[in-house]
Amino acid sequence: MDTTAGTGAVDTAQYFHDDEFERKFPGVKVPPPCFLASEAKIIAHEPNKSLTVAFPVKEEQANPIGSLQGGILGSFFDNTFGPLSFATMRKPCVSIDMTINFIRPARPGETVVVRAEFKSKSKKVIQLYAEARNDKQKLIGTATSNMMVYESL
Repeated sequence: MDTTAGTGAVDTAQYFHDDEFERKFPGVKVPPPCFLASEAKIIAHEPNKSLTVAFPVKEEQANPIGSLQGGILGSFFDNTFGPLSFATMRKPCVSIDMTINFIRPARPGETVVVRAEFKSKSKKVIQLYAEARNDKQKLIGTATSNMMVYESL
């Protein structure tokens, strides 16, 4: 797993690779298919602290008025919270809840960059916060989430 901080794309396969995790949790797909389908690119990782992921906004993700559909932005947040949780906890983690605040629209052709960080961690529950920004570094949304850590499946 790549644990270096910095900018520039991080190799997704390397980021998610963990032989011990694969032995302990066979059949758990990492990276998840939804992460791959979003064409996400990990651009920075601060171990045990934060993860930054870029998501292209595609035409098929637009709502009737031509901006990014809110549920898709929610998936961008979830596709950042999940990998950060995986990289830190080294166990499967699932969302208990997520609260999203929509601030301004993103449009097809833009890139949404989500930076997520931990607010607290325990053995069973982790709390996270994230901000999403557009190409002009304008805040487009924020999110918080509580996730449950699985000891075994």
